[in-house]
Amino acid sequence: MHSPQFPLSYAPLISPNFVFMNKLKMALFVGALVSLFACTTIHQPKKTVKSRFLKNNISQTELNNSVNYKPYHYRCNNKETGGISHLTTYFPLSRESRMKENFSFYFQLDNGKAIPFDHLYTLTLNTRGTKFEAIYRSYDPIQGSYVDLIVRSQSSIYYKNQQGKQVTWLNCKGG
Repeated sequence: MHSPQFPLSYAPLISPNFVFMNKLKMALFVGALVSLFACTTIHQPKKTVKSRFLKNNISQTELNNSVNYKPYHYRCNNKETGGISHLTTYFPLSRESRMKENFSFYFQLDNGKAIPFDHLYTLTLNTRGTKFEAIYRSYDPIQGSYVDLIVRSQSSIYYKNQQGKQVTWLNCKGG
């Protein structure tokens, strides 16, 4: 029998130089991927109340002073009672209160006691920064639970932290 003769030799395809070049290309590719993702960080914001800029006990007279506080009014669906609650938040107008570490407000539900909330962090939800969530937490427990507020462009939702789980308490809209 006669075996066919091929004009090209297949030896260069498996030569040590060929194998080395493939390994080198793969190493460079993996190195580029590692470098790319090594520069990308996932920032997990702290969920601790830190500054306590506002005082715990404030009078209604102080809150009604329009030079020092700006009130905002909301109607809220109260998930605990099944009814409508009226919420007023009071934001301090002082220069110090606009500093990032002091950004806080007072929460007053159905004309009850004003309770301070502290800004924890803000999450940007798109690249232009036009959509975001701002997260706040009560200084102290309200009705036995710390309360987190998540502010979005169309709504504000208050969650009670019950045994490590967030339970919707108030779903609020301006007006």
